[in-house]
Amino acid sequence: MTVPLRLVNQTAQPVRGAILPRSLLPTEEFSGSEHRLEPAAFELSFRIFATFRAHPHINNVLTHISRAKWHEVERALDRILDQSMTSDGLSPLEENLVELMVGERGVTGKIVKPYFQAAIRRLLEPSLAERLIRHVTALYLELEWKVQHPTPAPLPGEAMEDPDRGAQSQ
Repeated sequence: MTVPLRLVNQTAQPVRGAILPRSLLPTEEFSGSEHRLEPAAFELSFRIFATFRAHPHINNVLTHISRAKWHEVERALDRILDQSMTSDGLSPLEENLVELMVGERGVTGKIVKPYFQAAIRRLLEPSLAERLIRHVTALYLELEWKVQHPTPAPLPGEAMEDPDRGAQSQ
């Protein structure tokens, strides 16, 4: 049995106020930023997570480096955006994310850094956004310093510290 289908020639009419034009402006021209509330840490990391997922190239790269474990990417962003975090406890995935968000190395780094900073500036008040960007940059600089100044391996004749028994030689 065939059901005839009638197509009605209707044109879609734009709804005024559905998209606020000011939200489409660059961050420098965005008015009303002084009235934005600071989102909770988990909400901010989720919004950055969603922003990264929305970009096709960043999405592909993060899928690759996280082995498609997106819950780990979100958890890594939680830890990176925590301003009490230092580079000492960062996982390899978190180190890779910091590198992408600040390093500007390769094609992806040159895409992620401005994309991340623009997202932060849209989500937070200017002073909070700059503080968070400086925090992530500080994590990156700490990681770079550690790469340039590795901890030397102990020499064969040097004493090794044993926390239970004090120093002992090999």
